[in-house]
Amino acid sequence: MTGILLCSGVIEPLQAGEFAYGVGYQGEHSDNIRLTSTDERSDWIHTLLTGLAYRENTADLVARVHAQATYYDYQRNSFDNETLFDLNSSAVWTISPQRFLWTLEDNYQQGLIDSTGVNTPANRTNLNVLSTGPDVYLRIAPVHTLAFGARVGDVYTGQVNADNKRFTGTAGWLYQSSPTTTLSLNYRVLGVKYDNTALNNDFVTQDIFFRGQFQPSRSQYVIDLGSTRTSFDRGADVDGTLARLSWIRQVTQESRFGATASKEFSNTGSDVLATTATGAGETAAPSGLTRTVITGDVYTSKGGAIFYTRRGGLFGTLFEASRRKFDFATTPQDRKETYGRLQIDYFVSALTTASLFTQYTRTEYLNFFQRDTERNSGLRLNHHLSRTVSLGLEARHHDRNSTVSSFNFVDNRALITLLYSSGPLFTPLHRR
Repeated sequence: MTGILLCSGVIEPLQAGEFAYGVGYQGEHSDNIRLTSTDERSDWIHTLLTGLAYRENTADLVARVHAQATYYDYQRNSFDNETLFDLNSSAVWTISPQRFLWTLEDNYQQGLIDSTGVNTPANRTNLNVLSTGPDVYLRIAPVHTLAFGARVGDVYTGQVNADNKRFTGTAGWLYQSSPTTTLSLNYRVLGVKYDNTALNNDFVTQDIFFRGQFQPSRSQYVIDLGSTRTSFDRGADVDGTLARLSWIRQVTQESRFGATASKEFSNTGSDVLATTATGAGETAAPSGLTRTVITGDVYTSKGGAIFYTRRGGLFGTLFEASRRKFDFATTPQDRKETYGRLQIDYFVSALTTASLFTQYTRTEYLNFFQRDTERNSGLRLNHHLSRTVSLGLEARHHDRNSTVSSFNFVDNRALITLLYSSGPLFTPLHRR
């Protein structure tokens, strides 16, 4: 955990700050805007988007900000008009090279209130996760380093009423056995205190694990193996095994492959911070999370995921798949999730791209009888009218087949999008 920062500064060349901004409009028609099984209602959604992105990678600062505001106007008042904000940002300030760093992360998004419900404005709420703190490295020998870290954090969960304060402390011994291999022994403690202790249960999680980081030619491996223990203010303690594997390989200049497997104790705030480290629009080994479901409970998560990307001269491919099981400590939300996504891009010309995409999600709940299968497929055409302006057309079919008949739906949508972007660092995107 602590060793990654030591290596991150040498992966990319140093570069000064980059900045880009953009605005856009999207007109979207749905023939079942509320995603209901009966009494379907059609509506037009007029969407205005604006935002910016900033990136810097220098000896003193590695920073990334991706921020967007989106306004939704429902023409036939199916839902109240709303403005949503998204922020994915992180910064690492090098106060003393290889000795003292300070990290700040902030992620603001929306998540589901009820994991069994459909993804509509009535079932979404805002979520913000903030974390900041120092990392200190004491080099006691040319290949041996002691690493210490601390984070204070705040999690806001909107209507879920699971707001909390958190403190994380880390300690590790790092051994640089070769230029491409780092071995470490790590200790991590996470303490979470909820604002509403009547609805939520404060807890402390302690992890002790061995980590191996390997960077042979074209590949990156991270292996964690250890134990985890969570103590609750109310209820019995939970012990378990902590195991994580991440593998990313640059197969060719055009293609990448990655895989993860893990078994660990986690929570909503920790999962969101794990995705913050990747950043909007970047591709890393997938976390296995198919959606953000906001909960004040903690859970054991185990499973794996793979991805493959390729961008050639004529075709591009993106493939993701994951299988994961969530066992919750106190609430009856245990479930198995299977997820798959495939997108094939055809580069008609330097200015025009046609994309065929499909997404599959299967959720099986274990505390009660419910099984949901969702499919979302469509065709997208994007054409650059100029270097900064693009026009998009899309047709999409979305359906859910559930053992609970009231959760079944079929929704067909047609979209037209007009976007302006000052540079490739930022493109306004409809993120629901």
